[in-house]
Amino acid sequence: MKERAFQQARSPKRRQQILEATLACFSESGFDQTTMDDIRRRSGASTGSLYHHFTNKEQLAAALYLEGLRSYQQGLLAELKRHRKARSGLTAIVRYHLSWVTEHTVWARYLFQMRHTESVATTEPLIVEQNQAFMEKVFAWIDPFVERGKIKRLPRDLYLPMIIGSCHEFARLWLTGRTETDPAKAAGALARAVWSSLGSQPGK
Repeated sequence: MKERAFQQARSPKRRQQILEATLACFSESGFDQTTMDDIRRRSGASTGSLYHHFTNKEQLAAALYLEGLRSYQQGLLAELKRHRKARSGLTAIVRYHLSWVTEHTVWARYLFQMRHTESVATTEPLIVEQNQAFMEKVFAWIDPFVERGKIKRLPRDLYLPMIIGSCHEFARLWLTGRTETDPAKAAGALARAVWSSLGSQPGK
C-alpha cells in the first residue's frame, strides 16, 4: 500500500518531467526528428512510465500545448487580480503577454508553431474549453469596469483582438527576429494604444 501511494504521489511529478523533456527535445530537434526514446532518455523515465502517461508523440505534443497555454493563462489571471483600476489592468495584460513571451521563449515558440498542426488539432475541444474558461474569468474582471463606464462597451468578441492582438503580433515578429524594438518599450507603446482605444476617458 505504501509503495502504491508513493507511486501515485510521484506520478504528477514524473508527468511534468516528461513534458519538460519533450519541450526541450522538440525545441532542439523539432517535432519530426524527435523520437519517444529521445524523450525517455531526456526525462529519465523508464519506458513503462513514459507510455503509462503518453501513448505516442502526438499525444505528448497535444498535452504540451495545453500545458503551455495553461501556464500562460494562469499567470495572466493572477496578474490581473492584482489590479483595481481599468487602465492599470489593461496595461498589465499587455505587459504580461510580452514579458511571458520573453521569459518563456521556448514555450512561446512552441505555442506559435504548433497551434494548427495535426497533433494539436486532436485536442481542439479541450483547447476551446480551456480558452472559454479563461475568457470567462477575464470578462469577470472587465465587465464591472464596462458597467461603471471606465471601459468602452463593445461587442465581446472585439475585446480580445483589441487588447491582445497587437502585442500578439509583435511577439510573433520578435520571436522570428523581425523587429529590433525592445519588448519592454513596445509594451509601453502598445498599452497606451489599448487604453486609447478602450478607455472611456483615455487621457486619464
